[in-house]
Amino acid sequence: MKIAVITSSYPRYKGDGVGSFIHSLARTLTQLEHKVTVLAPHDPAAVQEWQSEVDVRRVRFIWPDSWSVLGHARSLSGDVSLKWHAYPLVILFSFFAILRLWREVRRQQPDVIYAQWLLPAGLIGAVASRLTGVPLVISVHGSDVFVAERRRIARPAARFALRNCCHLIACSRDLARRAVNLGMRSDRVTTIPYGVDVERYKPEDELARTLRAALQLSEEQHVIMAMGRLVYKKGFSYLLEAMPGVLAQFPDAVLLIAGQGDLRTELELLADSLGIRQQVVFAGHVAWDQTSSYLAAADLLVLPSILDQAGNIDGLPNVLLESMASGRAIVASKVAGVPDVITDGENGLLVPEKDAEALAAAICTLLRDPSLRQRLGEAARATTLDHLSWTHVAKQVVAVLRSCEQINS
Repeated sequence: MKIAVITSSYPRYKGDGVGSFIHSLARTLTQLEHKVTVLAPHDPAAVQEWQSEVDVRRVRFIWPDSWSVLGHARSLSGDVSLKWHAYPLVILFSFFAILRLWREVRRQQPDVIYAQWLLPAGLIGAVASRLTGVPLVISVHGSDVFVAERRRIARPAARFALRNCCHLIACSRDLARRAVNLGMRSDRVTTIPYGVDVERYKPEDELARTLRAALQLSEEQHVIMAMGRLVYKKGFSYLLEAMPGVLAQFPDAVLLIAGQGDLRTELELLADSLGIRQQVVFAGHVAWDQTSSYLAAADLLVLPSILDQAGNIDGLPNVLLESMASGRAIVASKVAGVPDVITDGENGLLVPEKDAEALAAAICTLLRDPSLRQRLGEAARATTLDHLSWTHVAKQVVAVLRSCEQINS
């Protein structure tokens, strides 16, 4: 089938992690012999030649190029409030993207329009669907639903998109429930977790040794990994607060935080105040094609996600799936989509959110028991192989897209 994808984020260059899961899905759909065209915002950092599997077309929406800063995780401050530039840029992008998508639909005659994020792509897709009669499917990912829930100005646009949507795909049951609360019919909602590249992410001893050497970490040290944007909903402050308790039992342990974001300085100051700054490595931005090395080097991954002060929460963090595929033992908060893929005691350990003591206890349990780490890591890897490969996920997505194509025909 022919699929027109509209998205506000898509990898701009090799190693760009923002929107990488959209690329992985589009690439897999292409490998399954579907014709996929992706429309994404123009960005001065975009390198069109970095990949050839997917037909990606960038939509210019503002001049000069230096003002093209929509999407790619740059519209929310700490993921709790919209930055001032988001409002005019969203309006401009929506206008030009509707025109571009309308032209592409008329020219290519796709079977379905597939929007990534409820806003703004869902709105753009809804207008194009109304103009052309091509059915619309929307995937929601977390921050989009949060904006619709918390910003009164965004709610009419979100509800218009949902009214004109043939079907909605949520990456977690929590997001599915919230989409229904916004007005989506429950019989038109399907929960499909993200996929993961099980060939890219896998246990790799050589990668682990190489990265530990580069970071001047010994092979004997306990390395606790956390990875993600440094924003409130990731809960990294609670992990830092858990570390004194961990270090009391395992003084050689190192917390490696990979990622960049608005809270970098705040988190560094917190580590200083806790007296653990020397045991915490802030690695900064890690290119997407290097994340597998970081995960391989870890003894365990901690995902301390929370419902933040503004009510925002992750849908289903990609790093969780990547860690599972890498065979890492995992400690994660029991929030959002995490319990959809992690069963406590079977393929990871779940703890209450915002509970530093529970985090410390779970981390220490894994550090003192290598056999338990191995068992949980192997079970996590098996979960991804059996249920969460991109091929498995893409086939479920295609089934939803085809159901809308058949309704329309």
